[in-house]
Amino acid sequence: MEKLHKILEELVEVPGIDVAVCVGRDGFVIDAASTGSSDTEAIGAMVSTGMGSAESVGRELGLKEMDQAMMEFKGGIVMMTALGKDALLAIVAAKDANLGGVRLQVRRSAPKILEAM
Repeated sequence: MEKLHKILEELVEVPGIDVAVCVGRDGFVIDAASTGSSDTEAIGAMVSTGMGSAESVGRELGLKEMDQAMMEFKGGIVMMTALGKDALLAIVAAKDANLGGVRLQVRRSAPKILEAM
């Protein structure tokens, strides 16, 4: 798990990313990194529920499996990325973060995270 934590720490070094949480589909945090004092347990539980709801929408519309979902709020961005069938990666970023750069880093990191789990 040390390798997983290092990958998550590298993600929060990306400008604009404040939190990176690897969470099981059950909502329990596998590992997390943060630039502040965020409640990663609460983030993990909420994101797991949100991803499940988003996946239901995709199934109903016949869009197959979900890869990634993003929600934009006035105060920031939450990005959820599927990590196989058992886990997901949640990113909390600043509103002014470079979304292309964040998505690129997440896509590059996802296979490494899967391997480290």
